[in-house]
Amino acid sequence: MAQAGNQDLTERFIQFYRNYYREEIGSLAQKYPNEQRSLYVEYDDLFQFDRDLAEDFLTKPDQMREYAEEALRLYDLPADVSLGRAHVRLRNLPENIDIRGIRVHDDHIGKLVSVQGIVRKATDVRPKVTEAAFECQRCGTMTYIPQSDGGFQEPHECQGCERQGPFRVNFDQSEFIDSQKLRIQESPEGLRGGETPQSLDVDIVDDITGEVSPGDHVTCVGVLHIEQVEQGNEKSAIFDLYMDGVSIAVEDEEFEDMDITDADRREIIELSNRDDIYDAMVDSIAPAIYGYEEEKLAMILQLFSGVTKHLPDGSRIRGDLHMLLIGDPGTGKCLDGDARVTLGDGRDVPIRDLVEDNLDDPKPVDDGVFDEVDFEVPSLRSDGTIGSARATKVWKREAPETMYRVETASGLEVEATPSHPLFVQGPTGRPEPWRAAELGVGESIAVTPPMIADGGTVVSGTSDLATGLSVDWSPIESVEVVDSEDDWVYDLEVEGTHNYVSNGIISHNSQMISYVENIAPRSVYTSGKGSSAAGLTAAAVRDDFGDGQQWSLEAGALVLADKGIAAVDELDKMDSSDRSALHEGLEQQRISVSKAGINATLKARCSLLGAANPKYGRFDQYEPIGEQIDLEPALISRFDLIFTVTDSPDPEHDSRLAKHIIKTNYAGELNTQREELATSEFTSDQVAEVTQEVAPAIDAELLRKYVAHAKRSCYPTMTEEAKGLIEEFYVDLRSKGADEDAPVPVTARKLEALVRLSEASARVRLSDTVDREDADRATDIVESCLKDIGVDPETGQFDADVVETGTSKTQRDRIKNIKGLIADIETEYEEGAPVDEVLDRAGEIGMDPGKAEAEIEKLRTKGEVYEPQQGHLRTT
Repeated sequence: MAQAGNQDLTERFIQFYRNYYREEIGSLAQKYPNEQRSLYVEYDDLFQFDRDLAEDFLTKPDQMREYAEEALRLYDLPADVSLGRAHVRLRNLPENIDIRGIRVHDDHIGKLVSVQGIVRKATDVRPKVTEAAFECQRCGTMTYIPQSDGGFQEPHECQGCERQGPFRVNFDQSEFIDSQKLRIQESPEGLRGGETPQSLDVDIVDDITGEVSPGDHVTCVGVLHIEQVEQGNEKSAIFDLYMDGVSIAVEDEEFEDMDITDADRREIIELSNRDDIYDAMVDSIAPAIYGYEEEKLAMILQLFSGVTKHLPDGSRIRGDLHMLLIGDPGTGKCLDGDARVTLGDGRDVPIRDLVEDNLDDPKPVDDGVFDEVDFEVPSLRSDGTIGSARATKVWKREAPETMYRVETASGLEVEATPSHPLFVQGPTGRPEPWRAAELGVGESIAVTPPMIADGGTVVSGTSDLATGLSVDWSPIESVEVVDSEDDWVYDLEVEGTHNYVSNGIISHNSQMISYVENIAPRSVYTSGKGSSAAGLTAAAVRDDFGDGQQWSLEAGALVLADKGIAAVDELDKMDSSDRSALHEGLEQQRISVSKAGINATLKARCSLLGAANPKYGRFDQYEPIGEQIDLEPALISRFDLIFTVTDSPDPEHDSRLAKHIIKTNYAGELNTQREELATSEFTSDQVAEVTQEVAPAIDAELLRKYVAHAKRSCYPTMTEEAKGLIEEFYVDLRSKGADEDAPVPVTARKLEALVRLSEASARVRLSDTVDREDADRATDIVESCLKDIGVDPETGQFDADVVETGTSKTQRDRIKNIKGLIADIETEYEEGAPVDEVLDRAGEIGMDPGKAEAEIEKLRTKGEVYEPQQGHLRTT
């Protein structure tokens, strides 16, 4: 409580309340203590009243808050009203500080600060004792001991009999307060593409507990503190940061951390008026991956998304688009076992040894195994500097027949699989990942800045990483195709940056969906086999965050990506527990958790961009999709768009790809020669002209702002022409299934997808209306997808069941027919229908023996037939 010597400050606060908060205090007095226990004060109000008082509140928050609350207790109120335990909570400070930017030398410790972020974890609300009453078991005297966060304090001796106990805590006489712990993580939109978000733990008490959930975007005002880390019974020299929360507010504005200037808006509006805006955007997404224009256009539309509709009855129609890419597996993105990976402490270790030593609990994949890990490695950040990142998985996979040996002019060498990406210096000087098979002599690739130690070249360790050393570039001297000498190749998965250092060369380990992560204003990238206990959805976990005893609620990728994009690689490898939750997450856009007494529903209003690999290595266009992906048909059907991304030989496409690669290499050659040779005959104008030809049409940072601006300010409505075209397209498709025996071509889900795609197309133009061209664009994409995966491979007809159930109508009829045949034959034999006879008579139902044998195996798998004895079948 404030002392008499501080009466002047208390009086200043009382005067402030009279001038600014008379009505608010009156309302608090009526609602205290059951409905309201805090007075919220705006910083601007305090600053206008008394600048010195406001600034003192920032620099001496604990002391000034004590005066403010004493003034509240002394404020003129009716005699029967007391605000004895009411809080004063300051909010809306003049500026927020970045969580990653908190430094000891900036003098933030002990000060009142404001941070913005997303709630990653939250414990249950639990009672915390603030003053414990100890009853002496000898004489009954009560001793009251105030409690702090530094451990439970007990009395040394009884105040009555002066003996050292024994004591019993009297809970009725003790004072408790609600408490909760939160982990606030940086918002994705506040990060540059590829940066790993950092977090800050926040302790909150009393009436602000239980008000936020994991996934909420919040602004938290509090006092920053440090506490010493303990390792076992020993104290460490390292200290952790934490915050005592004063106020916390949920922010519902989309992309609040995106700084879009007036100049940016003018440039965005100018771009939106270009006739070739869609082509420009397609050229700007994943520029290092040539081709796949349709998939890239779909990704662009997913970034902008449709409009979320709120109906008068309170129901909601999602506008977010879900998209699935099925491709040849990323097994090729690996290194030779002798490649030496640099670790966070500066040691170089052969990747074979690193992976083999960490395969403690290997999980099988298509052509190898992987395991989860947790160690630091140097990694290339989006700003072109080397920093520290966390490796989360190690991979061991079957080696291909040939490898690519890349050697640089500086003597560095790495042997990689054909599709393993290395970073090339792009036309604008920024790193771009290119597959090893696409690299050419003279192209400059990213290498680490060396330092000389023990007469050799080593890569800087952790102590040097803090300096943010810039990446170096070294021209390629030779690229050679060599036979694989080992049966296995190896790789690491690195969180956030998706790259690591091997033999001094930066190795990329991601694919197309990581580009979307870098461009989306708000995005979360993860693997289907997530390293977090929360996985893709959310989970109740018990770990050190909750003192090892409490259960806390942790948000997964879909919740953290609320109002953004969740990019999920290897979706087919997700935990079975996540599968059922994904149904709710994709369609209802919420995640329900019920475990360990925690019952919560978290918001997951995001688009999902998933990548999955076929079960048998490569996608087979002649087999139904449901038989090729390890995902339930009910889950696959939730996706608005499904593309198969395969690498099939195509002379025309291959010719264009070759020209693109050669042109980009030529631009790199000119630029490198200009930088390295003073006698170069090429002028800066010549270099600029060639560079302009291969540079992205729209800079990635501007594209992020473009998307954020469109989603903030553009809510298009459909024109009659657009509505008519979509209706006509849908009805026409459905009419192809009008015959009694014909399959149903599409369901109403595709109609909703058409609407969302059309709205997204209009947003690209910043249009207030969805026009015919938008509807045309949407129908073209949907028709292309249907031709890709929604066609019965045997009849060539559109069949919704191929995606919706995983089995085409043709297959279903065949299965029904073969099962009926077995049922007929089994009545003639006591031991069941002989397999040979079933195959011989398959012609009666229009099926050859080979097809019949395949269908029998499917029936066996489903448990619809069994073998009572070898060579005989019986139906269930």
